[in-house]
Amino acid sequence: MLAVVGAAAVVLLAGAPWVLPSAAGGENLKPPENIDVYIIDDNYTLKWSSRREAMDNVTFSAEYQVEEEVKWIKVPECQHIPRTKCEFSLLSVSAYDNVKFRLRAEEGISMSSWKETDPFIPIYRAHISPPGVHLEAEDKAIIVHISPHGQVGSMWGQENFNYTILIWQKSSSVKNITKPTYYPVKISKLLPETTYCLEVEAIHQSFEKHSNYSAVQCIRTAVANKLPVPENLEVDAKGKSYVLKWDYVSPNMSFRAQWIPGYLKSSSRSYTDKWKTIPTCINVSTTHCVFSRDTVHTGTFFLRVRASDGNNTSFWSEEKYIASQNYTPLPPPAIAVTPTRDTLLVRVSGNKCDGLIYEIIFWENTSNTERRMVQKHPEFTLGNLQPLTVYCVQVRVLCTGLQNKIGKFSDKLCKKTHPGNSSRIWIIIAFVGMVFSVMALYAGRSLQKYLHYVFFPPLKPPLSIDEFFSEPPSKTLLLLTAEEHTERCFIIENPDTVAGKEHHAPEEDLRKYSSQTSQDSGNYSNEEEESVGTESGQAVLSTAPCGSPWSVACPPGTLGDGTCFLGNEKHLQTPS
Repeated sequence: MLAVVGAAAVVLLAGAPWVLPSAAGGENLKPPENIDVYIIDDNYTLKWSSRREAMDNVTFSAEYQVEEEVKWIKVPECQHIPRTKCEFSLLSVSAYDNVKFRLRAEEGISMSSWKETDPFIPIYRAHISPPGVHLEAEDKAIIVHISPHGQVGSMWGQENFNYTILIWQKSSSVKNITKPTYYPVKISKLLPETTYCLEVEAIHQSFEKHSNYSAVQCIRTAVANKLPVPENLEVDAKGKSYVLKWDYVSPNMSFRAQWIPGYLKSSSRSYTDKWKTIPTCINVSTTHCVFSRDTVHTGTFFLRVRASDGNNTSFWSEEKYIASQNYTPLPPPAIAVTPTRDTLLVRVSGNKCDGLIYEIIFWENTSNTERRMVQKHPEFTLGNLQPLTVYCVQVRVLCTGLQNKIGKFSDKLCKKTHPGNSSRIWIIIAFVGMVFSVMALYAGRSLQKYLHYVFFPPLKPPLSIDEFFSEPPSKTLLLLTAEEHTERCFIIENPDTVAGKEHHAPEEDLRKYSSQTSQDSGNYSNEEEESVGTESGQAVLSTAPCGSPWSVACPPGTLGDGTCFLGNEKHLQTPS
């Protein structure tokens, strides 16, 4: 039993170094410091410093991690190395991944803690190495082949570069700059049997990173060839065919023409074996040849020609770039015209090409005088037009790219402008005039009435009538009848003295009575009448409005003043 326990203890001790304090905590080892990652193309260089680097038994290990992953991956070239630098490639890591590194120091079974770098995207930190350059010499030209950077699918595998070429005669310090667009680059019009030197710089199109210039290379041009190269290549289009023309100084020569798709020459990789011979341009004895558009099945391509005289052949001519759209007739554009008060808004559609501009002609429908203008945008305005006028418009497009090209005019489109401000002003003026006329008519009528009143005043009535109407309205019997219709009842408290005889009062008494009743209208008792009645021994007279609880209907009385009396036993009433 003790033997088993002892064996187990030995096993535990054997596997224990990773849990010992000196190993787990790394108390005696400090992690690496000043970690730096330098990248050029696909090559990484990891550098750092350490306080124990002078000791021979200290080593270092490195790992990396991609942001999307949790696992740390060991860098094979950077495991247990005694140096503070290691070089490696990470072809499995995308140039746009977010990557970070970590390092630790090791001494025997002891290890320091990890020291991590900040995450970074490799392509933003990477440097571009100088491009590879290979030269070929002709008698009057040098062909420059530029090697791509890095490996396919690596850091620069999918990136685009521009290049700058400096070339000069070895015997001269004057340098000429060439910035090619297609590759390989053929620098022509040089001197035969002359040494030229050149260097090339690469420039990333998006990041604008510049490499260092390549090492200077020199090459000597060949002896002048017996047969010069064809020059001044031109292409015309006739229907469904192309006509290729060139110049050549010597007669009795045969010629051959070739073509290559344009996209193959947009890369710096060499595709010299991809040139294809045009069937109808083989061994032609004229300085032109005709071939069908179907021969070339791409939108852009290059052409080249060389001359032959038996067994002697010339070098290939300069390459001619052709864009098929430049040789395709432009259809007339579609236009839309929207009229306003004194302008026409024109919209053009239906054409696409490089350097597109628009030529416009427009005129009044009743006139033959045309006006022309040129615009760079598909929407524009024709201004300074007359309102309520019909204008006609036609447009054609012009392509000003690598080859000028003019299309046909569109169909004529006529539109009538809207009413202008002048029409509205006349409407406003007419309305204001009408209002002014009404006001003037009203003022004239008022002035006429005033003048008529001044010069023809109304006639005054006679003085006697005037005096009658000058009396207060309350004393006029006629106004009383019109203004107030009231029935008044009188109550006689003493029934013994009732007169039953009726007398007609004279006119003066009647007027007096009317005046009194008019003044006393609304009073239901008369103190003066009560006192008179008492002194004369007659019954006291009281008045009350008809309809009161103690008023009764009474027949006409017999007093001379026209008053009616009411008795307690015999009730009589007369209207006032």
